[in-house]
Amino acid sequence: MAEQPGSSTMHAVTAATLGGPEVLRPAEVPRPVPGLTEVLVRVHAAVVNPADFMARAQGGFGPWGDPRILGFDVSGTVEAVGPGVSILRPGDEVFGMPCFPAQAGGYAQFVTGPARHFAVKPRALVHGASGGVGHLAVQIAKARART
Repeated sequence: MAEQPGSSTMHAVTAATLGGPEVLRPAEVPRPVPGLTEVLVRVHAAVVNPADFMARAQGGFGPWGDPRILGFDVSGTVEAVGPGVSILRPGDEVFGMPCFPAQAGGYAQFVTGPARHFAVKPRALVHGASGGVGHLAVQIAKARART
């Protein structure tokens, strides 16, 4: 699904009703615009976790947007910043769980949320570094981060 430059819409996965995975549908929806202290993030990856499953099946933990777009956790690039944002800039690689417990709407091309709900991605990240390979991965990542 290619994005049209300057488009006011985006592609997303929506859920018209509660239920199993069969309620998920691709849709073209309005592209969000960052408000006061918010950032617009181009989503590169979204997590599918138990909270998303519960939200889809049972209604979730917080208010839904319209259209109903799942996805609590996101990772991507700051595309634009709203008024009052000074901690992030367009081009920053970020990750976060914006607006929790409300849905962030991460199953989409773009998501908005408070700038303080995002963190700049580290240059080298090792997740779950245990055992012989893990301890070496941490050392290699640390050495590469210094260069």
